[in-house]
Amino acid sequence: MMNIPESAREGIYKYMGDKTDEFLSQVNKRLEKYIDIWQLSNLSFMPTNTVNLLFSCESGLYGSCVLKMCIPGPEVSTEINCLREYDGKGYCKLWDYDLTDDVLLLEQVKPGNQIWLVTDYCERARLMAVTVTVKGLPIVYNGQEQYPTYLSWMEGIRQILTDMGGLDDVLFYLNKAMEIYAELKQRYSRVCLLHGDLHQENMLLNSKGGYTIIDPKGVVDDPVMETARFLMNETPCDGNKIREMAAIMSPVIDIPEQDILRSMFIDAALSNSWCMEEHFITREAFEKEKQSVLETCQFVYGLLD
Repeated sequence: MMNIPESAREGIYKYMGDKTDEFLSQVNKRLEKYIDIWQLSNLSFMPTNTVNLLFSCESGLYGSCVLKMCIPGPEVSTEINCLREYDGKGYCKLWDYDLTDDVLLLEQVKPGNQIWLVTDYCERARLMAVTVTVKGLPIVYNGQEQYPTYLSWMEGIRQILTDMGGLDDVLFYLNKAMEIYAELKQRYSRVCLLHGDLHQENMLLNSKGGYTIIDPKGVVDDPVMETARFLMNETPCDGNKIREMAAIMSPVIDIPEQDILRSMFIDAALSNSWCMEEHFITREAFEKEKQSVLETCQFVYGLLD
């Protein structure tokens, strides 16, 4: 019987609400099932900031692995398809999966240190930019699988927030982001398969001294968007730090600093809008989150001056 920490349950509740207990009730049954199918041993719960459940393990078929139990949703299939298309090129390998149970068996990257362990933020910015360019990343979209775009993401959450009502102040920033996105698309029109959530926790030190990418959402768009979430994860901070990081990334990824900041604002408005549809235990918790969302969006918007 695997014990799931309360902190993990709380994270899942934000996304699943009253369905959380039903989901967790299936965990041990699925563990038993895939221990047998994939010959797993030495399972250990991995505490992370992700909403999904991760277990380190050894597989008699594939060696050191990570078993990932995902909360249900369209992101599961896009992650699977994305990992299959990259097939280990800069990304971790997907050894096997079962979409009916939302379960993935992944390569375990070793030593696996997150890029956060690089204490100098300038060096983090350089390493991030190098990682997404020197290996020929991102790859060109082959058109074989269906993925969202940043526009479809923004249109989707805008409709949800509009239907919820009372969120005009949040929608102000989302609508601004959609305007800026339209402007960027006039100059950036490559069609590539992007990660969509490429931040510090999703870049792990590998045995060759480089960084391997994990946990993609899978989104089709121009590479101008690929550094956005990384910079967002550096906040809250002084605006000069973000500008300095953008200046370091710019010559490596060949994108002007201001456009890097524009993509960051698009991501800020989008990801913070998503926060508003989460499940909150109290109205006070919702209002507190809303205030945080507005402060973050205002901060990043101010970087565009």
